[in-house]
Amino acid sequence: MCRYRATGARQATIRPVARGLYRRLTVMVLLAPFILVALSPAAPAAPGPLPTEYLTGPGPVAAAAEELSGDDNVDVAVVNTGNNTLSVLLGNGDGTLRPPQTYLTGSGPAGVRANYLDADDYRDIAVTNRYDDTVLVYLNNGDGTFRLPIPYFAGSGPGGLRAEDVSGDGIVDLSVANSFDGTVSVLRGNGDGTFQPAVPYLSGPSPASLGVGDFNGDGVGDVAVSNAGDGTVSVFLSNHGILLGPQVYVTGPGPASVTVGLMNGDDINDVAVANSGDATVSVLLGNGDGTFRPSAAYFSGPGATGVEIGDLTADDADDLVVANQGDETVAVLLNNGHGGFGPPKVYPVGPGPSAVKTADLLGDGDDRADVVVTNSRGSTVAVLLNRGDACRGPA
Repeated sequence: MCRYRATGARQATIRPVARGLYRRLTVMVLLAPFILVALSPAAPAAPGPLPTEYLTGPGPVAAAAEELSGDDNVDVAVVNTGNNTLSVLLGNGDGTLRPPQTYLTGSGPAGVRANYLDADDYRDIAVTNRYDDTVLVYLNNGDGTFRLPIPYFAGSGPGGLRAEDVSGDGIVDLSVANSFDGTVSVLRGNGDGTFQPAVPYLSGPSPASLGVGDFNGDGVGDVAVSNAGDGTVSVFLSNHGILLGPQVYVTGPGPASVTVGLMNGDDINDVAVANSGDATVSVLLGNGDGTFRPSAAYFSGPGATGVEIGDLTADDADDLVVANQGDETVAVLLNNGHGGFGPPKVYPVGPGPSAVKTADLLGDGDDRADVVVTNSRGSTVAVLLNRGDACRGPA
C-alpha cells in the first residue's frame, strides 16, 4: 500500500515497489486534497461458474432491481439504448429471471429507477431519455405490468436518475442529472404518480450520475452528483426540496457513477464514485454535518463505469461492487468495517458491463446480496448469485 497526499493542481505518478501485479496510476488534484489509499493487485478473474445471462434488448445501459409484481421476488428493469425500450424481467425467487416484457421509452434511455410513485403498494418505474429531454413515469398495474408512460420535461440530456424523497414530506421525488446543460433537476412528487415541473440547479460539467442520502442529519434526503467533465462530485443539501450549494469535492478523472451508503459503521451516509478514467473508485466519508473528508481512491479495474453498495458478506457493512468495461468484469471490494476496502475480487460478466445493482435475487434470507450487471455490448443482463464464498478485506 502507498499513501500520497496533495493539494493544488499537481500531477503525480505512484507505483508501489512490491511483489505482485500492480498498475501505475496517475492522479490529478484539481480543487481539494485527496488521499490515494491503496493500489491493489490486479488480480485475475476469480474462478467459478460463469454468471447467468438473460436477453434484454440491444444496448442495455442501466438497471433497477426491486420487487415489482407483488410476490416478494426481486425483479429487474433494464433500459436499452439500441432500440429505445424498457425490459422488465420478473424474478422467480430462486435467482432466475423470466423472459422480458418490453415497453417503449423515449429517445436514448439512460437511467431507470423503481419506487412507490403513487398511493398503492406496488413500485412504479421512471426512465430518463437523453435525446428528448424527458423522464417517463410508468405506473404499475399491480402485477408487474405497466401502463403507458407519462412524460415530464427534465432538462437537457437527462441521464442519471434517483427516485427518492428529497423534500422531507414522505413523498418520492425524481432527481435527474442533465449531462448537456450541467444541471440537476428536481421534480417533486405529488404522491399520486404525478410530478411538479422540473426545477434545475447548476451542478458541474457533464453531470453523469447522482445519489441521494441524508448527509447532515436533518432527516431530509440530500443529493450528490458526479461531474464527468472535471472529475468532481457536487453535494447539494436539501432545504425541504430546495437544493442549496453545491459543495464540490475532487474524485478521480471521469466519474461515471455515484452511490450513497453507510461505509464505516458510524450511521453517517458516505459517498462512493466509480472513476472511468483511472480504474479507481473514490470513497468520501461523511462527517455528519453535510461535509465530507477528502476522497480515498481504491483500485477497482479498467474503465470503471458503475458502482453500487451491498452487504455481500452479511456483516452489516456495505461493500462495493464496480462494473469495469475495460476488462469486462465486476470487481467486489469488501469493507473492512472501518470505511476501508480490500483489494478487488474480480468476476467475468459479459461485453460492455455498464451498470451494476445489488439485491437478494435468491430470496434465501441470508442477508447476502446478489449482483446484477447490464452488458451494453451483449444485449444481456448478467446475474451473479452470492453463495457466501466472499472473503473479508484486510483489517
